[in-house]
Amino acid sequence: MIDRDALVSDPQSTDHGIKPTVLTFSGSDSAGLAGMQMDIKVQHAFNIHCLSVLTAVTAQNNQQVLAVHAVEQTIFDAQIKAVSAFKPGAIKTGLIAHHAQAKSIIDAKQALGIPLICDPVGAATSGNPLIAKGSEDSDGHYTDVLLPHCTLITPNIPEAERLVGFSILSSQDIKNAAKILLDKGASTVLIKGGHGPCAKRFSQDYYCSPTEQFWLESQWIDTQHTRGTGCALASAIASCIALGYCLKDAVVIAKMAITHGLIDAKGLLSNPQGYIQGYMDTHDKDVKNCEDTESYEDTHDKGAENCEDTHAKQSYMDTHDKGVKNCKDTHAKQSYMDTHNKDAESYEDTHDKGAESYEDTHDKGAESYKDTHDRGAESYEDTHDKGAVDIRSFPSAQQSLPSLRDDDGGAGCVEPHSFLTPVEPFPDIGDSPVGLYPIVDRADWLEMLLPLGVTAIQLRIKDLSDRRLEDEISRAVQIARRYSCRLFINDHWQLAIKHRAYGVHLGQEDLIATQSDASNPIQQLRSAGLRLGISTHCHYEVARAHSFKPSYIAYGPVFATSSKDMPWVPQGLTGLDYWQNLLAYPLVAIGGINLERAQAIHALGVSGIAMISEITQADSPLEKTRALLAALRT
Repeated sequence: MIDRDALVSDPQSTDHGIKPTVLTFSGSDSAGLAGMQMDIKVQHAFNIHCLSVLTAVTAQNNQQVLAVHAVEQTIFDAQIKAVSAFKPGAIKTGLIAHHAQAKSIIDAKQALGIPLICDPVGAATSGNPLIAKGSEDSDGHYTDVLLPHCTLITPNIPEAERLVGFSILSSQDIKNAAKILLDKGASTVLIKGGHGPCAKRFSQDYYCSPTEQFWLESQWIDTQHTRGTGCALASAIASCIALGYCLKDAVVIAKMAITHGLIDAKGLLSNPQGYIQGYMDTHDKDVKNCEDTESYEDTHDKGAENCEDTHAKQSYMDTHDKGVKNCKDTHAKQSYMDTHNKDAESYEDTHDKGAESYEDTHDKGAESYKDTHDRGAESYEDTHDKGAVDIRSFPSAQQSLPSLRDDDGGAGCVEPHSFLTPVEPFPDIGDSPVGLYPIVDRADWLEMLLPLGVTAIQLRIKDLSDRRLEDEISRAVQIARRYSCRLFINDHWQLAIKHRAYGVHLGQEDLIATQSDASNPIQQLRSAGLRLGISTHCHYEVARAHSFKPSYIAYGPVFATSSKDMPWVPQGLTGLDYWQNLLAYPLVAIGGINLERAQAIHALGVSGIAMISEITQADSPLEKTRALLAALRT
């Protein structure tokens, strides 16, 4: 049965003149490496317009979080109202400060009727919390408000632990946590494995819905440039949803984008050592508190006479407020200097109007400003120059393609720890391309077509069984050997092994079935030395095929076809060209291909062109085959 959820829309099918859009809720990152800044960058790379609703202002870097200030609720709701005229294709959430924000987001989601991708941000990459642990806001607005409305939630392991309330120490713990999140209301869960039991060896993410579970695995990239990976992944998923991809495709594409972004990530400073020393000289100086530093103008303007001098001889309020009567009015009826240094009341009195302390209002339990700001860091480079994941465009390289391993609990289910064992590739198809690749249902077709010069053919029998089926396969193998033709048997792998066919071709449903077969068909095919071809129609199916390292990958439909019922939108020459440039595997094009289209497809450099009805339903199959062979020789 066809998985109707596998529908992949053509990215070019969006309304003419309307740019795909994502409604994004997240906090700002003062370092510009995560949060809203990363969301905008990623969505721009995917050619998506980012509607940005700011949830909080943060003061943070790679080392620590200094302060978090939630956006006032009326301003938050006004932002949503301001972008209400747009028609986003998805919602992405990052840091959400409290219940009220979460409820407003759900109201917007229900009004728009679009998917919600939730990145449950609880802490920064540094490990510092962004929301106080144990508060109603930290524990409730995700589990109680957001989860029942999430199309997908993407926690890393520490975030998942926070949501489910227990430690995750194994792959089974990951599965259990995902099941709990589904039970709490999430439609789909993706638990990221960067903090998992096999981290530093490979990257392992777990996808779980009520109907399907799989692991996405890729090689670990040894880099410190990991700031903003969670934000980037969720934004990439939301971007793909807005482009028309199904959720599973969106997850695989986002995984590819993150992998490539980690490979491309760079540091931030071109001459770090000189800048670092200057920074330490002017900003650290072993000071104990704010009063020990030089005056505001000395530390921020290096010698300016006064505040007016540093602001182009205008009053502070002229350059910063444009309309208030004086600086006193903007700073709680005290002079600018009074509110910042000269015998003013405590810092919290002037900035929070009665809050208990700086720590309480900004970090809820953090150590002193000096402790949280300095902590004996080795150097500015170590704490501030690690940089972030760098996503620049839609992913288009096989090196970033993850392996998709199905996990249905069957006997053939692959445990993630076995990923450490390299997968043996299937034998290649030889030095010559596949070329014209007829798909036929009887051995008689081989007798007709192989004398014309066909060098590869597939036998696809759906209406025979038992002895009649075996006899037909045995005869086809004998004919193919006579002409040195590469014969692939569709589905019937046991008989292909028994009669020593050249190879086997499996569709996605048959490929999935092999994973729950205790006899381990894939290993039997490898041991027998047969080749393997696999049908694919979209990114997540290509990722599944990639996990087996097949001899070739068939991709389609290129054009609309009547040969079989397919829910996938035809990809055209543009989509086929994308896969031809991305994949290192020999690529076979299939779906709606005729003589007129064959030459254009051949010009893309694909290894083979599969045809069914164009040959088998032709008035003169022999003449049509001769014409096709001639067209592919030019």
